[in-house]
Amino acid sequence: MSAAITVEELAQSPAWFPLEALGRDAVRLVHLDEGAYREASFLDQRLLSSSLTRTTLELALVEAAAAGLVPRLHYVFHTGHVGSTLISRLIGAHANFFSLREPALLRAAAERSPSGTVAPGAPPVTPPLRVTLSLLARTWRASQRAVVKVTSVASELADEILTHSEHPAAVFMFVEPLAYLRGILAGPNSRAESKVLAAARLKRLVRRLAPAEWHADPKSEGEQVAMSWLCEMLTLHQAALLHPAKVLWVNFDAFLAAPQPSLQAIFHALGAQAAQQEIEALVSGPIMRQYSKAPEHAYDAQLRREVLQSADWDHGAEIRRGLAWLEGVARQYPLAAAVLRALEARRVT
Repeated sequence: MSAAITVEELAQSPAWFPLEALGRDAVRLVHLDEGAYREASFLDQRLLSSSLTRTTLELALVEAAAAGLVPRLHYVFHTGHVGSTLISRLIGAHANFFSLREPALLRAAAERSPSGTVAPGAPPVTPPLRVTLSLLARTWRASQRAVVKVTSVASELADEILTHSEHPAAVFMFVEPLAYLRGILAGPNSRAESKVLAAARLKRLVRRLAPAEWHADPKSEGEQVAMSWLCEMLTLHQAALLHPAKVLWVNFDAFLAAPQPSLQAIFHALGAQAAQQEIEALVSGPIMRQYSKAPEHAYDAQLRREVLQSADWDHGAEIRRGLAWLEGVARQYPLAAAVLRALEARRVT
């Protein structure tokens, strides 16, 4: 079903979500209510498989709607498969926040940036970043602030996103290399996704480390997974150096070990207060017992521990290869070593 909307309607609320660019001069939008936003794990093309009402607007009209808006947002950046969807859902349960998960336009912008995966000179087919951020900043109530959980590849734009937002705060989510290797290798879907993303991640990593001197391509699956961790962690590390006062680093496994103080720290970093009773209700409630990307399935900290343990049994050799590769790269490239030193410092504190 399609509908016609005005510039004023687009600017007034998040009901019309800007899904994707169509060519150079049009944007497809879909109509979402609060419940649809709350349920959606991915605000991307998967929305088109539903019966949601949609429409198309000229890019000039979308830009006109955004012109009177302020990109007032907070963010959740992450390395992938580190509990960011769970954290986004917990944040969205606070009355002061409106959570949006993985808007497709930010991913497309990252993939077409000079540091992304599309060849230089490719024609731009996304709205200007400020336009996208301004539209994502719309909320249902004036008391709310939008909190956008980005796709991991959009970390490439973290500096630009934080620079173009009004007084943003950002949660940077990660896990230790061992936990990342275990988590990816434990699941067939995560392994398949890692392989698909490997070439683009290697390109991003080499560009950041030493494009003229690189000679450490991963040779095995474990090395490839370790490379993915380093790519995403280095991307966040460099963004955090540019915006240190805006970033709260959250180790997902540390969060699971002490969820109440960790969630309180996240709310505080985002500028909100929550009563202890509210925190306790959230960490003991259903959100913490569901697989966040598919809430119909049960998942909790104990099951995560069991899954990670199973990876040791089934993929121990590849895990060791990945850790050895990471240590070798850190010996050769100072930026990689800096990431590991920063990791150690966060572990101590």
